[in-house]
Amino acid sequence: MSPGDALGRPAVEPAAAAPRNAARHSAARAAAAVDRVLEARDLHLSFGAIQALVGVNFHVAAGELVSIIGPNGAGKSSLLNCLSGFYAPSSGTIRFDGRDIGRASPPRRAAMGIARTFQGIQTYPSMTVRENILCGCHCRMRTGLIAGALWWGPSRREMVRFVDEAEAIIEFLELEPLRHTRVGELGYGLRKRVDLGRALAIDPKVLILDEPMAGMNADEKGDLARYILDIHDARGVPVVLVEHDMEVVMDISDRVMVLEWGRTIADGTPAEVRADPDVVRAYLGQE
Repeated sequence: MSPGDALGRPAVEPAAAAPRNAARHSAARAAAAVDRVLEARDLHLSFGAIQALVGVNFHVAAGELVSIIGPNGAGKSSLLNCLSGFYAPSSGTIRFDGRDIGRASPPRRAAMGIARTFQGIQTYPSMTVRENILCGCHCRMRTGLIAGALWWGPSRREMVRFVDEAEAIIEFLELEPLRHTRVGELGYGLRKRVDLGRALAIDPKVLILDEPMAGMNADEKGDLARYILDIHDARGVPVVLVEHDMEVVMDISDRVMVLEWGRTIADGTPAEVRADPDVVRAYLGQE
């Protein structure tokens, strides 16, 4: 079953996304002005004398897929680490659903609905595909240790519900034949897919993806791009994407933000960013 079928809509190939994106850029911008799900204002982050972020402003609105690009060392991962709570900015504010979350820990932010994947694979190799995905449900568990040990009442109903949700994610990511396979036995691309599934198990209000396609071949990138589009379009989950593959970024993004040496040098639609002379100079390269 295709990922689109699993969510009740046809799958969308990345190459077909650009015309669709052009029609919705104005709507996404209008929504961004009044419905910002995750927002950072005037972020500064330093490591000794190194300034990783300098006055960065960022937001993602409901219904947006925003990509962050820039050369190596531009501050992309540092920004994601601030948004997800792994770094505490030197100054500035971070708001989620209108609330200041600057003091919230990474587990607390995950429980709020901020899901995150990392550049490296963070799966548990000795556990199965389904067990790895179920780990993403831990921040939503409401029953305690004693109820879980007794395996009765609310605890049992909660676990049954989480297993059903994990199975739906497995179907969506086309991992059905591998549900009981240990993740350490899978290839790189499949392990990255499991990592995405675990983030989905959080039931995210916003999904942050840090170079999810790094190290993948063209077919694996195409598959993952379809999954990201379906997560965004069918489930309505705002997506923040850091990715170096410019073809993917320009095809699937509503908006692209460009960082250079910790500063924002462009923020606009893919077409606007592609034509920006500062972006051409700093990142895309001049012909």
